[in-house]
Amino acid sequence: MKKLMFTLALSALVTMGTQAQKQMGDEHNIEVSFTPFGGSPIDGSTIKYRNFLEDNRAIRMSLSIENSNDVHAWYQDGEVSTANPVSPQLNINTKSSSIGFAPGYEMHFDGMDNLSPYIAFEVPITLGNRSDEQEFWGPQDINDAGQPDQYVVWNLGNDQSFTSVGVNILFGADYYFSDGIYLGFEAGLGFGTTSFGNHTITTDNLTAFNMFFNNAFSTEDAGAELMGEFVGQLPFSALEGVMFNEYYPDGSGSDDIYYTAPNHVSNTTIGNVFQGALRVGFLFD
Repeated sequence: MKKLMFTLALSALVTMGTQAQKQMGDEHNIEVSFTPFGGSPIDGSTIKYRNFLEDNRAIRMSLSIENSNDVHAWYQDGEVSTANPVSPQLNINTKSSSIGFAPGYEMHFDGMDNLSPYIAFEVPITLGNRSDEQEFWGPQDINDAGQPDQYVVWNLGNDQSFTSVGVNILFGADYYFSDGIYLGFEAGLGFGTTSFGNHTITTDNLTAFNMFFNNAFSTEDAGAELMGEFVGQLPFSALEGVMFNEYYPDGSGSDDIYYTAPNHVSNTTIGNVFQGALRVGFLFD
């Protein structure tokens, strides 16, 4: 039924657009994605702006921003210890963010009265970061082991950033079904490369960290520097318990670093570029 209604609506738009006005030059244009069969028909996560220098030339810029910050309680009050003092609630904080922008240029060609086909090129750039932080409760001094009244909350962090850069050569078309309002599609060929920044592990309490992960019960061992920076991407997920000790063969600290998987340093791709959603936009002066 959804597909039938969409087909009828699209047919009506085509009929309505017999004399629709296309771009003439000097207009501005805002565009979003149209996904009629998705949960949110209008997707504004990526917004594209165009400025028509003439009726057949336009500069363009796409912008996408994503941000997520979630807090989870992985231990409730008293779940670790019900004795006095009662253990506190311990949380896991997961964060991810990215910002992408893609400057470009379009050249439009003569089409039907309502159709404006074009070729374009753009340079998409994306900067992203992902980090998990996990809280622990335990001694912060070797003399406090086994004395819960001296325990403190400390945290362990895991962080990874990435940068993606590409070049796309695109073909697209805009169909104006009303004055200044259109539906369109876009596809083409693209080249892209992604590189990962150094993977880092951090803690706000080095002694507590060494006692928990490295079984350090001497002053020298408890003060050992954290080996917390690695070249390339390492998988991690605080929600699945993969934060630090899973990088060692027996699940505990060791001077000999061992990884469960190779570190992904970079990625390069060449292939088709296709925007699965329809594009919907409007012109304004």
